[in-house]
Order: sequence, then structure tokens, then C-alpha cells
Amino acid sequence: MSWLVSKEGILLRQQVELVFGKPILYSYECESLSNQIKKSSGLEISAQTLRRMWGFIKDGVTISKRSEQILLKFCGIEDIEALRKLEKKTGQLSQEEKTLADFMKQLYEIDAVNEDDINYQTASYKVFVKVICSDAMLAYLGPYFAKHPIAQVYFFEKAPYFDGICGPYQEYFKMYLKNKKNAEAQLFGNCVLHFAAFMQVKKEEGEALLNTINNIDENLSSHSFPVARKVMANLTQGYMNKDQQQIEKWTKIAFQWHNKVKPANKRESYFPFYPFVVADAFNLIGNYEMALQMIEIGELDYMRYRDVAFNNGFYESLDIIKAIALYGIGKKDHAKRILARIDEANLSFLTRKYFIIQKKIIELALCTHSTSKKFSTLKKEITDLIQATGFIFFKQILKRFSL
Repeated sequence: MSWLVSKEGILLRQQVELVFGKPILYSYECESLSNQIKKSSGLEISAQTLRRMWGFIKDGVTISKRSEQILLKFCGIEDIEALRKLEKKTGQLSQEEKTLADFMKQLYEIDAVNEDDINYQTASYKVFVKVICSDAMLAYLGPYFAKHPIAQVYFFEKAPYFDGICGPYQEYFKMYLKNKKNAEAQLFGNCVLHFAAFMQVKKEEGEALLNTINNIDENLSSHSFPVARKVMANLTQGYMNKDQQQIEKWTKIAFQWHNKVKPANKRESYFPFYPFVVADAFNLIGNYEMALQMIEIGELDYMRYRDVAFNNGFYESLDIIKAIALYGIGKKDHAKRILARIDEANLSFLTRKYFIIQKKIIELALCTHSTSKKFSTLKKEITDLIQATGFIFFKQILKRFSL
């Protein structure tokens, strides 16, 4: 059987066309594809070879493994076996769903996208939610999103899906990281992967990621998110390593570095992302006093704008972080009052399960009777959520509170 009609050949061509953004229908389009492959991967494959692979030239020349590997790399796929697994997932999509997915791609083909356009952000976010809720849709569009420069921003950078980072989403997040090599993306991306390693209590994997993170200069970024995540990675790895010296060092750095990240003039940037992330890290490692000090910075130095769509749910998450810290220092009544005003439905889709688990752990700890129906219901809900997310670290939090 020739490569052209083999199952692997057909699957690989389909995936290349998906990442390329359109089907290769004419011989001359192989020139554009060859140029895009070189530009994005640094590897060269001639337009003539591509014409053979798409059947425009039928001269009996065998398709080499090297050519196959170049196309796989262009798609962000490890090997042929990974391609087969991808096909198995995407095979679950109906033709109607594939048509919808192809329509979604067009959102990222719009020229001169204005990143401040709230309507575009909202539309992109809705596409994100639709795709992320379907493993088959994610498998179909994930490689394209990981490759396309505009999709990268809206699918991975503006909306990292933390609730799914220990699941299938991680595969496509890693594809994104292989395709976007600039230092800020690498700092941001490796910090997100470190979060996943920490939540799965993978100490060695976390250490390897932290070495990569700490070799990237945080001064390259003025954005609060990657800088705060670098602090979080060092604090949480120190906790996994039981290295008190590392924790103390990075606690000091955490407060020093807040001065690096000033609130921007844009209204949507007024949310205290740096204090938010770092306070969350302090809670995870059980340093509740430091968490409250960081929250105080957020409350004093930033203004709240609840009418910005992109920030919806973040203030509720910040309240949960504060409630946890208050409970941790013994102010249980204060924690209870904050938790009572939180509507879980308002939490951001990106981290909803992550924060609901933490909220329910404190609610469980506030139960007066461990034999009550409420206690057993909460315990089961927490267990189910840990199972669904892969966030097994929270089992340690349950033990910390003797639950």
C-alpha cells in the first residue's frame, strides 16, 4: 500500500490541513505550505515533496520517514501512534460538529484583531468553553489552536484552563509551548505545567520544570501573571521538597517583586492578579499569615471593576482565598461569613472546580459534627472533584485539617 492511500498518510494530511488553515486543493498551495512549515518549525521540506505527499506528483518516489516526521512536528504531534490516538478521539465528532469546528477556526483568521475588543474576547471565550467541554472537539481543534498565533493568545494565554491541566488539555498546552518559543511564553507555560505537577504531587517533574523556569529571566515580563506564577512555583516546590530555606527566600522575594508589577491604566487590568496568585500559593503551603498580608496589598493598591466581563468570577475566587487564610489563622466566623456570600455559579470557568474544592474543604472543616449528613455529602463532593480534576494534592489539605 502506498503512503498516499495509507490510513496514516490520510490522517496526517488531514491534520496538516487543519493546522495550515485550509485544504490543499491545488499544486501551487504546496509552496505556501512549505514556507509556513519552515517559518514555524525551522525545518525544510520542499514543495515538490509536498506535491508527492498530496498526490499531485505520482512518480513512484517513496515518501521518507524524515518527511513524515517534519509534518508531524508541524502539527505538534509526537509520532504516528499519537496521530492514531488523535484520530480515535476526533472520530467521535459528527459531520455537523466538524462543520461547527471549522467555522470556529474562522474567528482566528480575522485580520487586524484588536485585543482590547471586548466583543471579540467574549466570542473567543465562548468558543474556548465549547471546545474545552468536548474531548473530541479539543482533539480536532487543539493542534490548530496550539499553532495559530492569534488562537494561541486566546486559547492558552488569556484563558489557561487550570481545571483541565491535569487531563487531556495538558497535551495541547504542551503543543502550544513547543510552538511558541519566546521567553515570556516559555516562562508562563512552564509555570502552568509546574502547577499541574504540584497538584499531582509529582516532585521530580516539578523540580525539572522549576529549573527551566528559574533559568528564564522574570525581568523580561511586566505582566503580573507569569511573574506571580514563578513565585508560586518556587514556593510550592519548596513545600514539596520540605525545604524551609527555599520557602523563606521566596516569601521575601514575593513581597519585593510586587513592586515590579504595577496596575496598568487599562480597566481590565485593575484586578490584583499578582497578590491573587501569590496569596493562593501561600494558602497551599499553609502560610496563612503571609496570604493575608498579600491579600491586604491587593485590597489597598487595586480598584475593583465588576463590570469587566473578563474579570467575572475572579473576585469570588479572591474571597475564597481570603476565607481559607482567615480559617487558617483561627478566624472561623470571619471565614464562614465570607463563604456564605459566594455563589459558586459565578466562579470563573477556568478555575471553578479548583476553587470549589478549596471552598468545600473549609466548609467541611466548619462542620460541627463529622457524623452529619452535610459532612458526608461535602466529603463525597470533594472526593469526586479531586477525582475529576486530578488535583490529588488536596488530599494533603484534608489531612492538614484532620478531615
